[in-house]
Order: sequence, then C-alpha cells, then structure tokens
Amino acid sequence: MAKTDFKSIDEYISTFDAAAQAALGEIRQAIRKAAPDAEEVISYQIPAYKSGKTFVIYFSGFTEHYSLAFPPPFTVFTAFAKELAPYKQSKSVVQLPKSSPLPLDLISRMVKFRLEEAQASQGAKPGRQAASKGKAAARPATKTAPKGKSQAKAAPAAKSTTKAVPEGKAQAKTAPATKAATKGKTPAK
Repeated sequence: MAKTDFKSIDEYISTFDAAAQAALGEIRQAIRKAAPDAEEVISYQIPAYKSGKTFVIYFSGFTEHYSLAFPPPFTVFTAFAKELAPYKQSKSVVQLPKSSPLPLDLISRMVKFRLEEAQASQGAKPGRQAASKGKAAARPATKTAPKGKSQAKAAPAAKSTTKAVPEGKAQAKTAPATKAATKGKTPAK
C-alpha cells in the first residue's frame, strides 16, 4: 500500500489484495449496519466514521491484522472487555488477526455503543455550557483580571505575601504587590 493521499474509503480499500478487500468491505458493512447515518470520511489516511463532529470509529488493514480504533473516551473497551479479551489491544485500538474469522456482530455492537455514547455527549454539551455560563456570571467581577494582565498584578496592594525567613537572615525581597508602592525606596531593616 504505497498511496497515502486517499480521498475515499473505496480508494483506501482498493489498495489491498482481494482477500483483504473482501474483509475490509465486511468490516465496512458491519459499521454501516450499526451507524447508517454516520458520515464516511478519511482521517489520518484511514477510513473513519463521524456522527456530527464526533468520530465514532476508524478501521484499517495491515499485513497480519485489521485494526479498529476508537477515539476517547475509551469506554467501549471496558463495556466489551470480555469479548475483546482474545484480541491484542492498546488504549484505543483492537487488532483482529487475519487468521481468525471477523467478529462482525461484535463490531456492529461496539459501533452502536460508541455512536450512542457520542450522541449522548453531543446532546449534553449545550446544557453543560449553559450551566458553566451561569456560574461564570455569578462570580464577582474582581476575580477576572483585565485582558493581558495576570491575577498577581490585579491583586490589591494591601495583600501581603510574606514568606518565612530562616533565622539570622534578613528578608531582602518585597512582595510583588508592594513593590510598586515602594519603588525607589529600600526596605526598612
């Protein structure tokens, strides 16, 4: 597979031998069955499926296996842990060996699970944003520093940030909030 600027899933699959093309086609059908409304795209130069702005699954072919990749959160691996146990896995990928039959039913169920999870998170976002906007509005305006200024510069001058000094040593530094008030003057000893 030398080509790396795929424009479609058909183009990606066509770069494999006949047996791999058939297997990748079966994986694709299992995904389409589970997520008929998901958008087929190429992402990271491999086939992927999106629901809205959320990626649901990626799949790809290799010399000895086919890979299914799931974006965060990786709860699909926890939900299907028993059924995925025979397969080599990482945090986000499960490898399906070419020497074993494809678990097409499992693929469909995992995609449905991930699709439901993605749709639930998309539906929850506006509510979370509204709640956080409400909290932000309730905060006192004094906590927000003017644009381009840090919180330390916006702190009132009366606030002291004195540090403990080891015995026998004088404190040579003045706290940042009081430096402006004593500019040009040396601290009293």
